[in-house]
Amino acid sequence: MHLLKKVTVGVAAAVASLALAAPAHAESFKRDVGDGIIRYADATNELCVLADNVTGTAWVEVTLTRPGTIGRPIVIRDDNVKHPGAVCGLLTGFDGVTFKAAYESYWSGRGTILRGSFEFRS
Repeated sequence: MHLLKKVTVGVAAAVASLALAAPAHAESFKRDVGDGIIRYADATNELCVLADNVTGTAWVEVTLTRPGTIGRPIVIRDDNVKHPGAVCGLLTGFDGVTFKAAYESYWSGRGTILRGSFEFRS
């Protein structure tokens, strides 16, 4: 019975530490979002969105908000037909800020929109 208490407390502590963990420190990343990628370059504070170059129409849109802060979101969208290349935005003046990135991606061959979100630090 005493061993069971120790295991239960240990598991609870591990779960609590994961739940309370802060978003990752600022670092560059590249994330596949189904029908394209979202990438962030910390050295230049540049966030880029790139829809896959596939047959048919593909687009990716990311909306950045700052959790707990009222203000206009930053929206960046790329379309493989109208703009065959990455669309980028600069996040200057936001060093050390946590962003929530909510994204949508679409490809006409599948006909559905994929949605997701993640947080990152600039």
